[in-house]
Amino acid sequence: MGRPSVRFEMGDYKWVAERDSVGFVGTTDLGEVEFLITADALAELINPELDAIDPDTAIEVFVEFESDIHRIAQREFVKRLGGEPPILLTSADLDS
Repeated sequence: MGRPSVRFEMGDYKWVAERDSVGFVGTTDLGEVEFLITADALAELINPELDAIDPDTAIEVFVEFESDIHRIAQREFVKRLGGEPPILLTSADLDS
């Protein structure tokens, strides 16, 4: 089995206030790629009926679901053929 097109380090994330998202970085053979997952998408991971969560809760949810989020990010990276960074993951990407 070959190497994944994008790889992630657990625990490498930060809150990006201006985008209301958690930012994290993936590494490809050509360098680093920035990803963002919106607070709305993180809220949906814990409760699809939830409208919004605060930054602290968003970080907690990211940590809890980090390996799942990395799998979603890898799938979306491949689906979008890389795309322009940062690659934004929204609630629509959780179902795909």
